[in-house]
Amino acid sequence: MAATEDHPNSRSAIRWFDNEHPGLRRFWHPVAATGDIDGDGPHPVRLLGEDFVIARLMGEWTAFPTTCPHRLAPLSAGSVVGDTLQCGYHGWCFDSVGTCVHIPALGYEASVPPTAHLKPPKINAIAEKYGLVWVAMEDPATPIPEIPEWDDDGFGLAVIPTQTWQASAGQMADNFLDVAHFPFTHLGTIGDPDDLEVAEYNVEKFRWGFSSVHRHSSKVLADATGGETESFTTFDRTMTFRCDAPHHVRLHIDYGDDGNLVLMFFHQPVDVGHTTLYCFALAENIADGRMQPEDHIAFQAEVGREDRELLEQLVRKAVPLDPGVETHTRADKTTVALRRLLSEVATMAGVPVE
Repeated sequence: MAATEDHPNSRSAIRWFDNEHPGLRRFWHPVAATGDIDGDGPHPVRLLGEDFVIARLMGEWTAFPTTCPHRLAPLSAGSVVGDTLQCGYHGWCFDSVGTCVHIPALGYEASVPPTAHLKPPKINAIAEKYGLVWVAMEDPATPIPEIPEWDDDGFGLAVIPTQTWQASAGQMADNFLDVAHFPFTHLGTIGDPDDLEVAEYNVEKFRWGFSSVHRHSSKVLADATGGETESFTTFDRTMTFRCDAPHHVRLHIDYGDDGNLVLMFFHQPVDVGHTTLYCFALAENIADGRMQPEDHIAFQAEVGREDRELLEQLVRKAVPLDPGVETHTRADKTTVALRRLLSEVATMAGVPVE
């Protein structure tokens, strides 16, 4: 979607990248955590400003329009019955391709009107991976990002509760990739107030993504209590960032003797003003029993609260692609790389960047 200086969510210009940008249609997006879905669904979804319903029929996830053609009842209020999605209002049943196979009020021998069939939403692909349901609206340009540690017994899993923020997915990725905000935004958790200067670092580009390594000082977890205190200890940690198009972020943190932690930030661009975040923590100290998943969940929730509190105050729910809109410094290499990546996504969609 485009945005102007005066109206950041209008379609009259193309210098801003928001959650309804057409380039996003060519990439995989998570739309639900299977743990948040009641059985096989149906489950309502909003992605890139478009609404549909997903349900699992015969073991496979399928997308359906939001309403039944009979009385426009929401199909999300229905249920999966056998191999069909049944409307909760009058019991009309639809198979995995949207064909109406039964209207109870007419009996099994009756003919079904041609207009009773569903018109499937315009979705190219749907899949399940990492306990998430993923959707690509058009032929995906890249696969779903890989998490090598997912099947590694040396890492234990902590699933951070799903959250929806009033920010764009690009803004959230921009925040998770930023290496200069720790001593300010995260002063109550990990931020070391004496570690202000960002050391020189490089960004490595690859097709549809980039990576970088950053070393900085952080509070030890025992002192990162969620409140600003004068007494704390710090240590140096190494952070390896990776961003896969359009805006999925992987953060590997080397804690030295305390082991390794991998954080995955997957974003669902719901609409212009909202993004749902699916976050995983994979840690060696969970696998060996030194920490419990609940400890990681509580800590990451507090760090996330600090980020969210700041991001939701941003007026424009979009990332500017015009380098003249913002001032950049050498400390911003990762976030500048994100803007270049989003510019590539926009160009692929046939939306030139001013």
